Amino acid sequence: MKRFLLCLPLAVLVITGCSKKKVDDVPEPPRPVRIAPVTRADIDSLLIYGAELQPSVEVKLFSTVMDRILSLPFQEGDYIEKGEVVALIRREAMDRGLDQLGAQLLALDAQIANLESELARAKDLFAKGVATQQALDQVRTSYDATVAQRKALVAGRGQLAATAANAVVKAPISGVFANRMFEEGDIASPQAPLGRILVIDTLKVTLKLIESHVAKVHMGQEVTIDLDAYPGRTFSGHVTRILPYLDPETRTNAVEVSIKNPKDEAGQYLLKPGMYGRAKLITERRENVIVAPGEALLLDTRITGEAGQELRKAVVVKPDNTADVRVVKLGARDGNQWEILEGLAEGESLVVRGHHGIKQGQNVVIDTQEDRL
Repeated sequence: MKRFLLCLPLAVLVITGCSKKKVDDVPEPPRPVRIAPVTRADIDSLLIYGAELQPSVEVKLFSTVMDRILSLPFQEGDYIEKGEVVALIRREAMDRGLDQLGAQLLALDAQIANLESELARAKDLFAKGVATQQALDQVRTSYDATVAQRKALVAGRGQLAATAANAVVKAPISGVFANRMFEEGDIASPQAPLGRILVIDTLKVTLKLIESHVAKVHMGQEVTIDLDAYPGRTFSGHVTRILPYLDPETRTNAVEVSIKNPKDEAGQYLLKPGMYGRAKLITERRENVIVAPGEALLLDTRITGEAGQELRKAVVVKPDNTADVRVVKLGARDGNQWEILEGLAEGESLVVRGHHGIKQGQNVVIDTQEDRL
């Protein structure tokens, strides 16, 4: 009995060891994966920025006359031709002021004419020795002061006339009337605009380029705009202005893009200021290069390479249905497509789903059912 008890632990260890060996020897079941062939395509290297449409020109309309608005005929969205009257401001007080200044000028003209006669007599009397130099100087001083007073009055009258003329507010450009701030009967104020005129037949987008992208953008460069309002449709524009300096606070370079605004069948402009989307600038076009979809390329922090290199992990299915885990070097990116510089060859079967955690040499099975992965 004692011998049996001593042998029992040894027997248990032997049995356990045998069982563990059998479990380890069980092959891992094949991993179901979905594949896509490695292909070639043309790929564009893009810069992508958020884009908000703006009018190409915007002018605020102000009244320099602070008085009641007699007429404001245009509503928001109306088209205004250059030179059309946008607003009429009451100018009765200024007209009365102009009349008063006109009457003062007439009085001064009569006074100046009289002083001219007195000055002529004073000069004659001084020449004959009857009048003194002091008497002549007094008449001349009075005449010069009255002439100067008339000049100041004429200048003041001209300034008031110019202000009164501003009571008729005309459109300085042609465009769409927007942001009407007043109604007829309100008191216009030089501090508040009556509204804005927007030029929208051509729109613009202002992009704030980060410093590393500045050298990749040039005048006339083509830009495509994708807008949330028109999914699946793109609009074309061109770089028309690049500021010659960077914003010192944001370290960005402002770039303006001009876009022609197309019309629909009813003659209405399709694009509207305020629409938002994405601007794409093509910086390089590479033709017939090996490409792979982004979902097939895995980030792995253990992969290291030279500075500036884009490295990812990818899995290829070999002819014997085993996984070949590789490190691939990336080039340009166009949407979801990446250029492959090293690591993949055209025609190879690239795993696009089911590759997370897969091991080198692991057996795989091609799965075509979408809901199983």
